Amino acid sequence: MLTRRFLRVKAFKILFSYAYSDNDSLLHAEKDLRASLEKTYDLYHYLLSAIIAVADYAEERIEIGLRKFKPSEAEANPNKKFINNEVVAILRENTALQKYNAKQHLNWREHADVIKQIYINMTEHPYYKDYMSSENNSFNEELHLVEEFFRNEFEGNELIESMIEEMNAYWADDIGFALISIIRTINSLRQERDTENMLMPMFRAPDDEEYVFELLRYSLEHFKEHSQLAHQYVQNWESDRIAFVDMALIVMGISEALAFPSIPVKVTINEYVEIAKYYSTRNSHVFVNGVLDKVIQNLLHEGVIKKSGRGLIEETIIKKPNNKFKQI
Repeated sequence: MLTRRFLRVKAFKILFSYAYSDNDSLLHAEKDLRASLEKTYDLYHYLLSAIIAVADYAEERIEIGLRKFKPSEAEANPNKKFINNEVVAILRENTALQKYNAKQHLNWREHADVIKQIYINMTEHPYYKDYMSSENNSFNEELHLVEEFFRNEFEGNELIESMIEEMNAYWADDIGFALISIIRTINSLRQERDTENMLMPMFRAPDDEEYVFELLRYSLEHFKEHSQLAHQYVQNWESDRIAFVDMALIVMGISEALAFPSIPVKVTINEYVEIAKYYSTRNSHVFVNGVLDKVIQNLLHEGVIKKSGRGLIEETIIKKPNNKFKQI
């Protein structure tokens, strides 16, 4: 589930928090990183179960209508297509999802007002109206409804974003990523009807967990050393003119290049440049790219950085490094 870029962002946030504070405890930093990763995984399960809660609310409304003394035509003959959606049923019956949510105490019962609002919003969208009026009952149509639900009902919904932020501070920036993972989960049913194993594991590859914790440890332990190294390449800049965010990203880039021989240099530089576009100032990605490129090129030339395996792919042997004091 958690991509390498997402893991880099998580480690970067912890590094930034600890590197520029009085708390230099590596143990506490690792504990915070683990909590942050686990909370993202919680959010994935929590949002995935939202459609079950919405379907439950829709069924309650139908039952209330049927119990009326004089129900309307629509109440007496309700359209049950949504509450009978096969994909919703698959999620409802998924024991892994139910056990995880129970263990983590994740449920929507305390947020009935949010579920009601989601339901109202959903019924006003064309994708829902088209689904309910269609006579097609294919599995692909069922999937499409659920996909569109997750594409349309969460991002930009201030009520949901406010609720999630109040529930957990770690969740504030993770909604988009959790929704992407949910849509991939739903899409997996299109190829395989493996309903019991449909949920994504926390880490996409076996070595990803080791990678992110080693990245954080190495960056924290060498933060001062790598900061000083970076300053050699920007000697005409005042230290306080370099944004803390930029320096944290540069330190992480240097750390990754040194600590992970199998990761190509090009990949490392590109990743931290992309992160800078989202988390720093307007032109920071240019600055981060320039400094990282020059530091890493010279470390390669000096033999300090040694790549192996996949890390050698597209690698360039630098015979004539640029002047390391060139202004950035």
